[in-house]
Amino acid sequence: MLEAEKISTGYGNGDVIKNLSFIAIKREIYVLLGANGAGKTTTFRAITGILPLSKGRVVVDGIDIWVEPEKAKRKIGYLPEGERVYPDLTVYKNLRFFARIYDVEEERINELLKEFGLEKYKNTKAGYLSRGFRKRLALARALLHNPDILVLDEPFANLDIPTVLSLRDKIFEMLKEGKTILFSTHILSELQNFEGVKCRVGIMKEGRLVLEERLENLLNRISNIEVLFKVDKKQQAKELLEKFGYHVKVESIGVILEVSNYSEEVPAVMKILLTQGINVYEVKPKETPIEKVFTEMTKGD
Repeated sequence: MLEAEKISTGYGNGDVIKNLSFIAIKREIYVLLGANGAGKTTTFRAITGILPLSKGRVVVDGIDIWVEPEKAKRKIGYLPEGERVYPDLTVYKNLRFFARIYDVEEERINELLKEFGLEKYKNTKAGYLSRGFRKRLALARALLHNPDILVLDEPFANLDIPTVLSLRDKIFEMLKEGKTILFSTHILSELQNFEGVKCRVGIMKEGRLVLEERLENLLNRISNIEVLFKVDKKQQAKELLEKFGYHVKVESIGVILEVSNYSEEVPAVMKILLTQGINVYEVKPKETPIEKVFTEMTKGD
C-alpha cells in the first residue's frame, strides 16, 4: 500500500502540489487523470522519494519514505514519462547497471529480457531501439528488484498499438500477482479499457484532486451521452427512432441521438434499426463517458 498524506511540494517558486491525499492499495489500480500541467508528474516524483515535500508525508507499506528512504524505495518501481534509458548502453548493460544498485542476480536480468521480448536485442544499444522497445526496456528496469508497488508516469503516451496492448496485459498480470499499480494519463479513453478490474481514479486540476471515485462509479454518473450511428438511410432512421422517444439529429454520415445507458441502449437501438432494414456501419460516442466526466470536473469554476 502507498499512502500520500496531505502532501505539498514544488520546484522553488511555490508549491505545485497542494495538500494532496490518496491511498493506493494492493491488487488495485490507482490512476491520476489530468491535463498536461495538472501536476501528475510532480506528484509521482514526490511519492517515489525523488522530490522533497514541503508538507505531509508518503508512507509505503507502513514505512515513511523520508524517514527510511532506502527501505521504502526498494518496494517501489518507477517508470518516468518517456523512455528513460541510457541510449549509449546496450539493452543488457542498461539492466546490469541498475541490477548492481539493487543487488539483483544475473538470472533476474535474463528472466526480464525473455519476458519483455528483448533477448534478441540484448547487445543492441538502447538508442537504436524503437520507442516501443525502449518503453519495454524501461519497464523491465523498473521491475528488476521485483517491487510491490509500480508507479508509471504516462505509460501509454506515444506508443504503437501492439506495445499498448502488451503493456496493458502486463498491468493485468501484475495485479493478479498482488502488486499495487499507479499510473497517470491524459488519454481519457484509455481508462475504459480497465473496466472490470479494481480501479480508482483521481482527477487532478492545478495540483489538487478535484474528484476521486471508482472507475465504474464515474461511468455511472454520466447520462445523456451523444452517440453517432453511421447508417445508410438517415431520414428513415430518424423517423423510426423518434417513434421510440429519441431526439435525433441527422448529420452527413449518419444520425446522432442521446442515450442514458450506453451499454444497454446502443444494442437496443442497433436492433431497432437492423430489423427495419437500415444498415449500421459504425457506432461510436461523440464524447466518451470518461471524457464527459473530465470536462465537467476540470472546467473553470
